[in-house]
Amino acid sequence: MSIFRTPFPVVAGGVLLLLIGAPGALARGSQVGHDDPWNPEHIDRLPLEVRNAVAHMCGNSARAAHYFATYLNNSHIIRLHFEHLHCGESGRFCKAEGCLHQEYFSGGGQYRLLKSYYGRSDD
Repeated sequence: MSIFRTPFPVVAGGVLLLLIGAPGALARGSQVGHDDPWNPEHIDRLPLEVRNAVAHMCGNSARAAHYFATYLNNSHIIRLHFEHLHCGESGRFCKAEGCLHQEYFSGGGQYRLLKSYYGRSDD
């Protein structure tokens, strides 16, 4: 008999212990890196000029969803979708014809407001 042969009940018991402990480990692992959908960091990551404009409109209580800011043309254009922004007064940026959208253009290293309009949430 070889010393490397392990009896079947010992192996089966070890596998069973791993399976019993796995659900808790998997549940904890899935929470790592969880990002709150209404997160002020989505605004904090914006360029300074854009961040200041949002703060002017919304104050320091602004929280944004993931798609509040979308980037176009190698990040030279930032489009803000105000339907994905929460301020102290929810819904103040939406009207019957749609929600406020703004586009900022980066030229010369600074972003400036290019256009502001009301549009559908899927544009």
